[in-house]
Amino acid sequence: MTSDKSSPGSDPSTAEMEAKYKRNPAPKQPYQIVLKIEGAPGPFAKIEGFASYEATECTYTPDPIAGVPLKPGSDIPMEFSKVDESTYTATIYADAMLDEDYLGRGVCHWGLMSVNTWVKATGAKTDISYVATLWSDDLIAQKARTNYYVKYAYPGSDPDEFSDHGEVDRSKYKPEFQDQLFTINLTPKAGMP
Repeated sequence: MTSDKSSPGSDPSTAEMEAKYKRNPAPKQPYQIVLKIEGAPGPFAKIEGFASYEATECTYTPDPIAGVPLKPGSDIPMEFSKVDESTYTATIYADAMLDEDYLGRGVCHWGLMSVNTWVKATGAKTDISYVATLWSDDLIAQKARTNYYVKYAYPGSDPDEFSDHGEVDRSKYKPEFQDQLFTINLTPKAGMP
């Protein structure tokens, strides 16, 4: 039996686990995230996002009947600042979560998994959320990622809050859409701006 296992019913619920998580009081690994929109069919009034963290080597089983092990995870909202009409920046920390023994079985080491962003024309519920994600490997390598989206549905009219995740590979769009695309580019830069 490994130290990662526990007897049925002894693990905390997900809510109890989330209440235990702590932010690192002195993070030292800042990254500036630059979000740039190019060729958009109109303005975007709402820019939001969060950095997603996980303690990958720790697991707990909140529901012993279902028996599904979970990893501790936490999302920290990002605050974007407007640079110009198409450029926004936010600062995140790769070490924003505090490594600690949250389960009584050894220290859980947190890692940054992804940076998730979305932009909306007005912020209305019917607006399309144009989603762009930067994975941890790209962040650490300071590698930019560009997503392509079709302009025609902007700003959106779906009451069910439709999300468009776009395509990283522009060629996935049919030829008739090639001149109707706009981009969201995420560029990570290590250190403070």
